[in-house]
Amino acid sequence: MVRIGGKRQAQARARWAGLIKQWGNSGRTMRAWCSEREVSYTQLCKWRRRLEAERAGAPLTLIPVVSSPTRNALVVRLSGGVGIEVEGGFDPALLAAVVRALAESASC
Repeated sequence: MVRIGGKRQAQARARWAGLIKQWGNSGRTMRAWCSEREVSYTQLCKWRRRLEAERAGAPLTLIPVVSSPTRNALVVRLSGGVGIEVEGGFDPALLAAVVRALAESASC
């Protein structure tokens, strides 16, 4: 494994953080965005995980799904305070998009 020195590492971190931000703002799937821009999907996944772990202090892990006994809702919590709450009358297309995004992020 080749280690990148201080200045080069900072430059690489800034470059990949910028690419990740561009992808996030694009509304495209990560694979499609990488393919369109000839960016390595594998490297984008690696840097995304690395930068997220650095920000959070530890990788995110899935916490078991909890259903609410007091109302018609389903809550999914991830470590780091991220969560999804689905109530009756939700938009199925939106939920499907969220699930696809979560699956894509897990596949990296």
